[in-house]
Amino acid sequence: MNFDDLLDDDEAPVTDPRDIFLTLDRDKRFSFPRDIQTEVMKAWYKLREQRDTFIKLNVGSGKTLVGLLLLQSSLNEGAGPALYICPDHQLVSQVTEEADALGLEVVDDPKDPAFAAGQKICVTTVHKLFNGRSVFGVETVKLNIGAVIVDDVHASIATIADQFRIKLPHTHEAYDKIVKIVASDLKKQSHSRFLSLEASDPRAIMEVPFWSWKDKHEKILNVLHKVKDDDDLLFSYPLLHEILPYCRCFIGGQWLEIEPVCPPTDLIRSFSKAKRRIYMTATLSDDTVLVTHFGANPKKLPDPIVPVSSQFMGERMILMPQELNPDIEIPDIRKMLVGIAKKENVVVIVPSKAASEEWAKVADQVLLGDKVTSGIEKLRNGHVGLTILINRYDGIDLPGDACRVLALVDLPEVSSFREASDMNILADSKAGLRRQMQRIEQGMGRGVRSNDDYCVVLLCGTKLTSRIKSPDGRQMLTGATQAQLELSTSLAKQLDGTDISGLKKVIQQCLDRDAAWVKVAKKALLKAKVLPGLSLDPIGVGIRESFDQSRINDHPAAVATLRGLANSLDDDDAKAFALVRQAEVAHHIDPANAQKVLLAAHKLNQQVLKPIEGVAYQKLTPIAGKQAATVQDFHRNRFLEATDRILHFKSLVEDLKFEPDTNNAFESAVMEMGRLLGMGSQRPEISFEKGPDNLLALSNGEFIVIECKNGATSEQGISKTDLGQLGQAVDWFEEKYTKIAPKHVLIIHPLKYVGPGAAVIEGARVMTEKQLEKLRNALLEFAKALGDANVLNDVQRIGQLLTTHSFTPSTFLQQYSVPMKQNKDG
Repeated sequence: MNFDDLLDDDEAPVTDPRDIFLTLDRDKRFSFPRDIQTEVMKAWYKLREQRDTFIKLNVGSGKTLVGLLLLQSSLNEGAGPALYICPDHQLVSQVTEEADALGLEVVDDPKDPAFAAGQKICVTTVHKLFNGRSVFGVETVKLNIGAVIVDDVHASIATIADQFRIKLPHTHEAYDKIVKIVASDLKKQSHSRFLSLEASDPRAIMEVPFWSWKDKHEKILNVLHKVKDDDDLLFSYPLLHEILPYCRCFIGGQWLEIEPVCPPTDLIRSFSKAKRRIYMTATLSDDTVLVTHFGANPKKLPDPIVPVSSQFMGERMILMPQELNPDIEIPDIRKMLVGIAKKENVVVIVPSKAASEEWAKVADQVLLGDKVTSGIEKLRNGHVGLTILINRYDGIDLPGDACRVLALVDLPEVSSFREASDMNILADSKAGLRRQMQRIEQGMGRGVRSNDDYCVVLLCGTKLTSRIKSPDGRQMLTGATQAQLELSTSLAKQLDGTDISGLKKVIQQCLDRDAAWVKVAKKALLKAKVLPGLSLDPIGVGIRESFDQSRINDHPAAVATLRGLANSLDDDDAKAFALVRQAEVAHHIDPANAQKVLLAAHKLNQQVLKPIEGVAYQKLTPIAGKQAATVQDFHRNRFLEATDRILHFKSLVEDLKFEPDTNNAFESAVMEMGRLLGMGSQRPEISFEKGPDNLLALSNGEFIVIECKNGATSEQGISKTDLGQLGQAVDWFEEKYTKIAPKHVLIIHPLKYVGPGAAVIEGARVMTEKQLEKLRNALLEFAKALGDANVLNDVQRIGQLLTTHSFTPSTFLQQYSVPMKQNKDG
């Protein structure tokens, strides 16, 4: 019997996603769509004519099923072809398997005729769509897209950024040619750093000033054009060659990077012209990437589709060991996790290869690059033990027993020179905090992949703990994570002061499925609040708008946009960042005014580029005789709780160490130490190009001129070169403050005697590892003592503390340094 004859030819195709589900010949495990899926599909169906829609669904809520049905709905309605974009091949396989189980036909090749004809959904990677040789076409449409799903949006943005970035190793012929073109301008920014670049120092990174880049970009374009077919440029050059004037260039000792202000994904015209663009993600709180990376119009974006219920997130016991007890150290946590890993899969995410070294000694596997996929598969298949993931906070699924304990250690590190430069400026601003919190929350979500899953999440490291504890930081997290953190805070109050064994017992209660814990954990999620509306960072939105205006040569409008943005910002660092972007655009139409804007930015934040004419040095002015009062004011304004102060001091002390390649963090810590101790504090070399690494102004009117050589590896004494730099620092000081200004000269170095061919600088002192360790311990003791409100409220007692710990002008150098010696035995 031909049942097709019973179908009504005139009947309209089924377009409601839920109705489509019911018509499919699907696997028996798909009996009915879940309530949460139905809620989302109905909401989207009402908004389906909107060009851009955004769906937030927690992991384990059936996001893939929803995405497939929305695309099938679009096909049935004639809004095809339909494309499903995944961040990687692993998710492509998962989506394809789910489509087969649902009874939906999909293909994985965009060139398949069934895709072009709107008969089947194509499932592929974000890399396939966004690259300089995209099969979909660049600046032209080769393959049409009607409706597109971008799944796991936040996991895709790193790939998109990589695709829109030119990266050339220092061994490439174009590298030297580009350096030569901009060399004179780099030298004016910092001759010493330029010398490090020439020596291929991996620590050396310099941004090409925007005026140099704009004025010389045609020469650079000629260099790149000649090698555009090289492997290093094959997929990136076609995306950037037309917008080179609106890119930023960073030159490092080992490679250079050229990257636009925002990735112009609209160059893939089939994507920018798609009738329906649907973005899906777990419920992360920052929605700005829709604008900055995908070019969505913020004025036309509807509110995200978020299900009312927040209970579809798995159970997480979130603990911050150093909130419970600041004396708990990372080695203690490492030892505890090694013990737990004998029975459970434990995953630790560290920010860099260097940070993984101590963990690698006790790990069962360390995953980086190509090893990640196979390593994750091992975790899914059974017990492995302790796994270390290096700088992977997204795009990884660790369901069930694949991960029962997940630890994030220290703050995530940046992935490009541009990001590093931006974070140098924005690190202490809300904009910088937002970027960090987004990555932290992504990492926290790796171990719970369904609503019946569970995992213990440890947040380790003083800087990471401080960020999570800050009121601004916590507000940037999703409602479900905030609710689980509130429960964590309640746990912390009960566990206050516990040692590592007490921490392990609490973790074990979760792993052993303690009934009371399970009940309270589920109840906590009932308090989760779904915040309405989009969460957009005004800085990202403003910069994207000005970028698009600049690309059509409407530079006056772009300058006005950025001026308005800068005027709207209260935070000095964020304002400085916006002003630099304004100066970049202004240079296209008014170079002189661009330099004035840049000077205004530099006054707010000395990490930004220096103007062409340089920056006038601003002298330090000691607050005579008021060190204790200065300490009181600074600490009252800076710290809400005693724990916050201790964590901050511990973070600072962690950076005060003798270790190669840490000079920037060390010098920054010395400057912060001065402020915390009520001293005037500067980094003249980094802020004004010349002068010592650090300068401290004491309350008795004296100064300490400091050169930091914490990365020195010499075994023969303080080198002639290092002493030469110290001598130049002294000359600089005497020029700025006169020769009669009272000063002390200090070098921080592992050895206290001078090397061959070098001579002692009269009166110079040395802080060796022994003295630095004394200083580190004293700083921590000082922080703990200030935790007593009775002490902080009493200037006299603060003064006594400063004396006790030898932080006064008359005792600081005597306690924490020794005279420089001519030889080892002298």
